Amino acid sequence: MTTIKKALSILTVILLIALVPASAFAQSASESFDNGLALMKKKDYDGAIASFKASMAINKSAANVKKCKAQISKCQKLMKSKGKSSAPVVVEKKLTLSAYTLPVPAAPESEFSVKVETLPESNDWTAVTEGSVTWIELSKSMDSKSLLLKVQPTEKTTVRNASIAVTYGSEVKRVNVRQAGRDVEIIPSTAFTKFKKKGGQLLINITCNSDTTYSNNYNWFIDKAPEWCNAEGTSTNLVLNVEPIDKKDPLYKAGRTGDIIIRSQNQECVIRIDQK
Repeated sequence: MTTIKKALSILTVILLIALVPASAFAQSASESFDNGLALMKKKDYDGAIASFKASMAINKSAANVKKCKAQISKCQKLMKSKGKSSAPVVVEKKLTLSAYTLPVPAAPESEFSVKVETLPESNDWTAVTEGSVTWIELSKSMDSKSLLLKVQPTEKTTVRNASIAVTYGSEVKRVNVRQAGRDVEIIPSTAFTKFKKKGGQLLINITCNSDTTYSNNYNWFIDKAPEWCNAEGTSTNLVLNVEPIDKKDPLYKAGRTGDIIIRSQNQECVIRIDQK
């Protein structure tokens, strides 16, 4: 009885193997054959022959063996005509950009285009911003021959920079984007003030939009003041303490005039003092 069970088990395995579709083997053989044809186009005849042999090993039908041997024969003739086995042709890839530096205004939102030339011609290139850059949006043109940039406006008064890496094969070229800052504004509550000969104190409000902080911890600083005026600043105010004019001073009758100069980045503000 045990012998009969073993015989039935063996018979079942044989039947299952027989029922496996031939297409399961034929598909792999077909893929190997197609791969061989593709390698022939690239003039990689050694690789093509290996693929055709693999196809024959998978599908040993007469029809498949015949067509594979025919292709192998073609490869061998082509190799013989060259006198040696042909390795895959390595094509050097070259990348050229129409611009490598891109100056951008602070506002409004701006769009720019950089032409991308590849040799051999291809749309298989990529572009990414380097670092944490959120103010530039990148895309390709419809024909993939240009890099498109959309740059958001800035509220900063300082310049900001970004680097964009364009890659094609092993070639990497960079576009440096430099966006200008907004104009610095220094606005005093008054740009002209008068003092009597006896002097006195005055507080002037200063509004400044600069993003630069100086050693006084403010975004503006006093660059110049008359010797007879002690000028000090807070975060939002300029405090003037004007000395009295001595009666023996030659300017006692005529009075005197001087300028307070406030600076921030590349801007200056002049406040005129008139004492009579």
